[in-house]
Amino acid sequence: MALQNAEELAEVLEGADHLGPVFARHAYGMLAWVDLFSARVPELSGPADKTLLATLVATNARHMMLSRERAAAHGTDPDAYVCPDEGEAIYARIPRLRGAGELVGYALGSLDHFAELLAVYRGAADGDDADAIDTVRADVDHARAALRARADGDAGALAAEAHELYRVRELAEVPRYAHGG
Repeated sequence: MALQNAEELAEVLEGADHLGPVFARHAYGMLAWVDLFSARVPELSGPADKTLLATLVATNARHMMLSRERAAAHGTDPDAYVCPDEGEAIYARIPRLRGAGELVGYALGSLDHFAELLAVYRGAADGDDADAIDTVRADVDHARAALRARADGDAGALAAEAHELYRVRELAEVPRYAHGG
């Protein structure tokens, strides 16, 4: 699946003063992932599944802190970010997922979409922002590979569901970037 509004996003970011609002948005989303996915670890029965999900949570926690740092470096308060309803719909779905297979599929679709966003962000980044995005991209690629190795037959449908929710969110987020956040 391709990012529907990649060209619009690239144009908006090209005209932006900085990537602070982008980093603030992802700091919020990564915190949501940490909270929501970490609560699911005890429900998993297998050590490998617990390790996979706990590793994903830890990676998101590191990325959250990096995103907060980059937002703040641009004078953007990451705590001031207000998630649109389209974004909250993504997080509202996570508590309803059951078992490792559903969690893996949803996480995979989410990270596949995030990888597409990161590619566009990288085109607008330089210096410390570019370094941060490169770090996150490498970790996301590693996580996607681990999730794909664990994915079962349900993963495709849940990945598509996550991707669709993120597609709708991008339609709401990109115009906000054009107005500074």
